[in-house]
Amino acid sequence: MPGMSIDHMAVLEAYSASFTSAVEGALDRPVPSCPGWTVDDLVEHVAEVQAWWTTAVLAKGEYPDEEAARRAADTGPDRVAGWREINARYLAVQQTYPADGPVWTWWNEARCDTAAALASRQAHEIVVHCWDARNAVGAVEPIPADIAADGVGEFLERFLRGGEWARPFLLRLAAVDAPASWSVASTGGAPALVAEEVPEAIVPDAVVRGTAEQLYLLLWRRLPVSGVAVEGDAALVAEFLAWPGLD
Repeated sequence: MPGMSIDHMAVLEAYSASFTSAVEGALDRPVPSCPGWTVDDLVEHVAEVQAWWTTAVLAKGEYPDEEAARRAADTGPDRVAGWREINARYLAVQQTYPADGPVWTWWNEARCDTAAALASRQAHEIVVHCWDARNAVGAVEPIPADIAADGVGEFLERFLRGGEWARPFLLRLAAVDAPASWSVASTGGAPALVAEEVPEAIVPDAVVRGTAEQLYLLLWRRLPVSGVAVEGDAALVAEFLAWPGLD
């Protein structure tokens, strides 16, 4: 489960500040990891995301007012100044709402989770987009292994959604710089994260090894599969990495 040992509010605050620093004066730069986007587009996107979730938190478990969210996402003519205001409001609303308070969400059947769960989702949203921004301006900074490992778990818990899988498989992702590994399996339906440890005697169809940061960026399609070590069925790994819906 994501969020067991990470202070997601601290991550949100730190990476929001780092994102702001990276994008200032660089709005016309292309973003290689988001083909067709400039940094200006990236800032607009992140502003829209945080404005939406500000509105969601204020709705206290109800579906957010879409028109209110659209108005809240308007950065005005000064994109970075508008982003700063939107970000400051989101952080204040997220911080002051009770951690166990209900928030509408998309990632479970109940369409509701806690504010703490939302903080974990938005922490990783800004970490990945901060990496996008810093990559665009040639100033990438390493993502700490504990944050990246938390992000791998968060991704596998919330983004394994899509069509049915054609064949059963067992895939293992193993971090080489953190005491963390994850198993994903399918019995012919949609792949799912395996909650319990898989016995070593059960040989997976493929194992992907890399640093926690490499695995994190790999899942978010920011790193090619050639950037990690693959043992076993390489075609399965490629197919799996292309499968999750990231919208």
